[in-house]
Amino acid sequence: MKHNRIPFPVKSLSVAVAFSAVTATPMWVQASSLLEEVVVTAQKREQNLQDVPISISAFSGDSLKEMGAESISDIGRATAGVEMNNESVTQANYNVRGIQTDDFTVGSDPAIALYVDGVYAARGAGAEIPLEDVERIEILKGPQGTLFGRNATGGAIHYITKKPGDEAERAINLSLGNYGKKKASFVINQPISDTVAARLSGTVNSRNGYLNNVNGPDLNDVDSQSVRGSIRWDASDDTEVIWRGEYSELSQNSGTVYTTTQSVYAAGNVNGPFDLYGDVSLDTTSLEERDLFGTSIEVNHEFEAATFTSITAYRSMNVNFVNDEDGSSDPGHHFSSENIDDQDQFSQEFRLVGDWEDLKWTVGAAYSKEHVDHTTEATATTNMLENFAIYNALLADPNALLASPVQLSGAQLGIDGNSSEQEIAEVVNGVRGTLVGAGLNGLALSSFLFSAYAASPNPFNPSSPYGALHLVSCGPSNAGDVAAAAGPTAAIGGCLLPQIQARLNNDPAWNESVRNTGTYESTALYTDFTYAVNDSVNISAGLRYTYDEKSFTVQTGYRPENSFLTSILGQPLPLGLFFFNAGNDGGNVIQRYDEDWDALSGRFVVDYFISQDAMVYGSVATGFKSGGFNSLSFGPGIKPTFDQEEVTNYEIGFKGDFLEGDLRYNVAAYFYEYDNKQDLQLIGPTNAIPSYNITTADAEGKGVDMELYWSVTDAFFMSANYSFLDTEITRYDVIFGERDQTGQPLANTPEHKFYIMGEYTVPVSVGDLVFRGDYNWVDDRIGQLRGEEIEDYFTVNARVSLISSDDSWSVALWANNLTDEDDLLDYTGPGSAVGSHTVARRLPRMVGVDLGYRF
Repeated sequence: MKHNRIPFPVKSLSVAVAFSAVTATPMWVQASSLLEEVVVTAQKREQNLQDVPISISAFSGDSLKEMGAESISDIGRATAGVEMNNESVTQANYNVRGIQTDDFTVGSDPAIALYVDGVYAARGAGAEIPLEDVERIEILKGPQGTLFGRNATGGAIHYITKKPGDEAERAINLSLGNYGKKKASFVINQPISDTVAARLSGTVNSRNGYLNNVNGPDLNDVDSQSVRGSIRWDASDDTEVIWRGEYSELSQNSGTVYTTTQSVYAAGNVNGPFDLYGDVSLDTTSLEERDLFGTSIEVNHEFEAATFTSITAYRSMNVNFVNDEDGSSDPGHHFSSENIDDQDQFSQEFRLVGDWEDLKWTVGAAYSKEHVDHTTEATATTNMLENFAIYNALLADPNALLASPVQLSGAQLGIDGNSSEQEIAEVVNGVRGTLVGAGLNGLALSSFLFSAYAASPNPFNPSSPYGALHLVSCGPSNAGDVAAAAGPTAAIGGCLLPQIQARLNNDPAWNESVRNTGTYESTALYTDFTYAVNDSVNISAGLRYTYDEKSFTVQTGYRPENSFLTSILGQPLPLGLFFFNAGNDGGNVIQRYDEDWDALSGRFVVDYFISQDAMVYGSVATGFKSGGFNSLSFGPGIKPTFDQEEVTNYEIGFKGDFLEGDLRYNVAAYFYEYDNKQDLQLIGPTNAIPSYNITTADAEGKGVDMELYWSVTDAFFMSANYSFLDTEITRYDVIFGERDQTGQPLANTPEHKFYIMGEYTVPVSVGDLVFRGDYNWVDDRIGQLRGEEIEDYFTVNARVSLISSDDSWSVALWANNLTDEDDLLDYTGPGSAVGSHTVARRLPRMVGVDLGYRF
């Protein structure tokens, strides 16, 4: 474009300045009176952030260090319009302006695209990687369907590591803190010749768990190691080749959820009353294990008026995630899961970026191929299934037990038709005790299975009443004939109950599994340009065509050992309750689905420079996320595939610098229409345990993001941001009679969010003493489990750093969550399907010291 901004005077800005993405800023330097130019590559070319007509938040690696951030999730608190409430590394979830992906399975794709050095990370489980030796992180808000492609309906996160430089560099850093925290990292940069340089970095990070588990090891610890290397070769004056490689592994007792159902907690191995922020008691230890490998070769060649870039990449990971889904040690609610993933991907992108007088343009092509292999193992006990049956019956009718021999009404239990799922869950153990005392242990499960078998057809006589109950033995007769002759009560009590009680008395394990495999191919062509109409006005437009082709399999079936009832032939009747719909046995026969989706996505932007330091813009942008597959259920009523989702975003924004560059203010207002939102929900028919499946919905959102940066004096710097977001589900696809969510806000989307940071530098004899503090507040919001509201919360973080005058060493004392606030991440997990509602908790106060030495 014709307009060229006068760059800010380059003065040193302290690393603690959040949102500064200046790559030249050293790790410790004196605060400046003027803001520096922030360089980003959001439009596939280097630009001043203030010149880019996109809402972007950018963080340098040094600023992330001063924030105490150790993963991408940690920067959510400091970013307007962004939420990253992750209790698990391997099931990460990113929320930008209310658009997120909460599907941990492999049948769908993320809605926020994450890139590492230009390489797309296809699975959320591989997105959480160490922040050591990072150049910057860019968070692009709103659909990025043109330049970043599919699965960027909500935005894109670009993680950019430091390239090998021409100067020798050595640095080591050590961090020690409470909960036994120990973290060590190193960086080595070494020129090898005039044309070759290499860079190597590594990190070892460990910390004890902060959740005191009275029934096992402390939980939510950290234990990870990583190494990253790169080589830069200047093959000619015009050609640069960069090889990058990384490997990381972790094995930690993390990702823990725990019960908030007090009766379930009390029934376990506990040593005191329930406390939402107190001890936990689990009978299955949470475990996250992941091995992650990635490598790429990037080639950049400069032509006279264009730059050609090729990025060839391969990434793979192996993941194992074990979780106590009921979050308790209650034997009657024992439910755990194990998710095992094996994933690899290959990608190739070619890009040509040019500059012809008034026209800046980009053309490109991208291809990727991904293989996934996922297994979910669910482990329960037969006694848990009886408690589930009680819970399921009371959810359907609080007076379900009134006609039973115990004659318990909803009023006697303290529940009615207006009671919440959480309130009903609290009475289950009490009801179970009453049934056991009356010699009726198994009555609820008998009634549950009676309905399930009665609803399934009799293969010998499909039109016969009571369906498959005619296959269930009952002395010399069968349960179907007994029901027809004497009524359901006689069949339940005389045929099913004795068989079920015999199984419950032994309480054996009940294991089920489902395996998915997938091969996903994606091909895209795109172009984007910016034309300078005059010195003040630019027009940008882009278009991308994406074609996705996917093959997917579901393999599951009844296990012979899972049986309560005997057939009329004297053989056990196998049964499945977790991964089967309406009593359909998959038979472990591979169900294969082949689908393809394609879409055009694009953007149109007009920006106008009011002056050399202020710009306004307006844009329309679309994003596309591929369709996918339901992976955890099989049978009628569960759609095997779901359609693609699309977002159209309308935005106006302002970016300006004032007071001769001392003050920066950026604001963006937007409205989006979200069509066919893919939403993960616990759903299922009344004769099976609900499992996670994708439903679809339409939604709308409108909001404002504001950011302020002010260099008040040469010694004092502050920044602040605020976001407002109002979302509403406008259409909801109701399945199996679940609650219609039309009119409700999107999950985990606070309406208001505020952040402020201040830093003050005091010169001392050996260098600089830097004081830094930040405060953020987040409004209340609806959790992933509908009916649960997460209260508003705030955190205060503080840091005091002493930096040597020659930049050779630094010492810092820090505290995160200084006031030790007790806050929740989210109400989440499938435990709610069996009557134990679970929650994940935020970090308590963390304090420590950082030591750094550069040589």
